[in-house]
Amino acid sequence: MEGVFGGEGITVYTGTKLLDAHCVGNQKEIVFEHRANEVQSPRSKVQSPDRPSLRVGHQLQSSRAEVQSQDGPSLRDGRSGTVRVQADEIFFALGRIPNIASLGLEKAGVQLEYNRIATNSRMQTSVPHIYAAGDCAGLHEIVHIAVRQGEVAAHNIANPERPKEMDSRLLIEVIFTEPQIATVGLTEKRADVENIPYVVASYPFIDHGKSLIMEAKDGFVKLLADPIGGEILGGCCVGPQGGELIHEIVAAMSKRMTVQELAEMPHYHPTLAEIWTYPAEELAEKVASRASSANQR
Repeated sequence: MEGVFGGEGITVYTGTKLLDAHCVGNQKEIVFEHRANEVQSPRSKVQSPDRPSLRVGHQLQSSRAEVQSQDGPSLRDGRSGTVRVQADEIFFALGRIPNIASLGLEKAGVQLEYNRIATNSRMQTSVPHIYAAGDCAGLHEIVHIAVRQGEVAAHNIANPERPKEMDSRLLIEVIFTEPQIATVGLTEKRADVENIPYVVASYPFIDHGKSLIMEAKDGFVKLLADPIGGEILGGCCVGPQGGELIHEIVAAMSKRMTVQELAEMPHYHPTLAEIWTYPAEELAEKVASRASSANQR
């Protein structure tokens, strides 16, 4: 399976009598692209009596005829060998690739990257007067990103003297699993690779009033901030209504708010959104402590 499509597919079929779903893939863990350190879910944490059995690190070996036989499909595990599972149907969630093979882009000199059209922040290809936007351009097959890419490309085609650029700082990703997974901005992994300084804090839903009322205790929220000024650099939510909750951090980051400002914002109680105030308060204290220590030197 491909992480996002497979994870959402399993969620859709969970609890139905039509399918005993198995998560079959080559990963050691269910890892969602671009967010490996932030929201990966070891199988031991996502299995429960009302959720499908998860088999990771397996490869499908059966032909169509074998799948449709009474024996069921066979899976190969690199450690334990071949196993058989009972299934009426197999649903492949392998992701998508851009339908650009017939366009003859190589003849026009347009460069590809990861089987997609390579573009700069102005949506120009390697041939400056040719632009690309949408799922064919870039690694993020997300509607609002495709819309914005189209807007930027159209503006720059019509107004090359006043170009606009994509703001990758506010990249939002939401995965509609149970619990939902949502992220925006900088991640710890990328910050470590690029040597970007940051402070980080998280808070669990199991210790949050509204989520306890809702009996939705799985997950957490996380914030990353600049250690000097406290500007919010990124956020992550794994939990109830994560796709909705992440937009508070998107709004804060679009206005370059600090964790101090977010912590001081009034939040009604009991609401899910007030959970953001806890990591914000922790980070505000960290930033203030660093500033105090620096002044004493």
